[in-house]
Amino acid sequence: MKKMRVLMVEPGKHPYELEMEHSLAAMYAALECETITATYPWEDAVGLVTDDEGLFTDKLPNRYIPELQQFIKGNFFLCGLSEDDFASLPEELMEKYKKRFWQPETFLRTAGGNLAVIRFDDGSSPEDEKSQKTAGETQVLL
Repeated sequence: MKKMRVLMVEPGKHPYELEMEHSLAAMYAALECETITATYPWEDAVGLVTDDEGLFTDKLPNRYIPELQQFIKGNFFLCGLSEDDFASLPEELMEKYKKRFWQPETFLRTAGGNLAVIRFDDGSSPEDEKSQKTAGETQVLL
């Protein structure tokens, strides 16, 4: 079976590279779901693959995607794109999006009904995962 390298993003965790079979069954297993959907919110040739019904489940919120103006619940992964299919995420895009999604997030509804995104900065980075500083950053989104 053909394989592909993706960037897996799980709630509360740093993203990581994952080699998975290039099959729907493997994608369903990775996302813990029965149906998937792909969106293409960036100019890069990157697919954002999520649980199609994730927002309607009790899965944990994962990351806020400003380009979509919504958050993703449960696991998601980023993959590269070929002419007509998903493909391995190229190394330069793997690094770019690993940095973008590095900080885990949690979400709170404010009294005004806005969604507050809290990013957990543990001081680590994709380049140096051994740093252990603890801090928090809050951003209120409309």
